[in-house]
Amino acid sequence: MNNFGTGPTLREASPYLCDAAERHAHILEVVERNSVIEGLPPFTDEFRARLKKQLEAMACSEPRGFQ
Repeated sequence: MNNFGTGPTLREASPYLCDAAERHAHILEVVERNSVIEGLPPFTDEFRARLKKQLEAMACSEPRGFQ
């Protein structure tokens, strides 16, 4: 990863990215909206829960300092 400065990271600068649950909800919202725009059906509750579980698993495997 390149270091382009000493300013805050994106997660530090964006309030909704600091909280993992809020970040995951925002990611799911954007992905679902984009999928619907592309002609796919809205997510089912089961599919949304599965995606959320995968996001949480990926967050647990991130290097320290990025969670």
